[in-house]
Amino acid sequence: MAKKSKKKKANKHRSLTQEIVESLGAFLVELADKYPLTFLTERDFYPAVIAYLYQLVPGVTTESVVDKGKVDFRTGGPNPGLLELAVAPRMLQDHDDPTMPFPGHGEATQLYAVQNKPELAKLTAVPQAQAKNRYLLLLDIQKKHEFDKLKTQYLKELPRDGKSFAVQVCYVKRGNDPNTFQVGGKQKGAKKKSKKT
Repeated sequence: MAKKSKKKKANKHRSLTQEIVESLGAFLVELADKYPLTFLTERDFYPAVIAYLYQLVPGVTTESVVDKGKVDFRTGGPNPGLLELAVAPRMLQDHDDPTMPFPGHGEATQLYAVQNKPELAKLTAVPQAQAKNRYLLLLDIQKKHEFDKLKTQYLKELPRDGKSFAVQVCYVKRGNDPNTFQVGGKQKGAKKKSKKT
C-alpha cells in the first residue's frame, strides 16, 4: 500500500526583508523592460508585486489604511512589514503622432525625496508593534537618476537622528545591483546621552 505523501507548506519568511525587497525591485525592472507597454506607472506594478510576495511573506495586502493615509503594501505574520512603491513613469511617444497621450505622460518622476515625503510620513507614523520593517522601493525604469544624489536628498528629508522609525530606501535600475540605505531611526554605533544626576 502506497504511503500518502505529506504536502509541504510553502516556506514563508517571518518578515519582509531587505533581500526580498531588493530581489522584488530587480524583478520589476526586468519585467518593465520585457513589457514596456504594460508597465508604465506605479499602479501597473501592483499585481506583479502581490504575485511576487505571495509565496515569500505571509498575508500580503494592498492599500492598508494607516494614520497618515494608505500604505501601498502590508505584510502580516509575527513581524509585519510595510512597503511603499515609487516609480519614475516610462514616457512613450508615437513617432507618427508625438502629441498622442500615453499613460504616465502627466505624472511626475516620483523618485525625489520631496515628492515622497508623504510616503515617508506614512511609513514612520505606524507604531512599532504594527510594522517591524519599513521599505520604500524606488524603481528607476528610465535610468534617469543618480543614486548618490537621491541618497543625499532622502537623508536630508529624514535624518538618522532617532526622532522617527527607520525606513530602508531601496533604489533599483536596470544593469545595476540594488542600492539600499537607511533614513530615519538612529545611526549605527550612536551612543545614548547619559542623564546627569
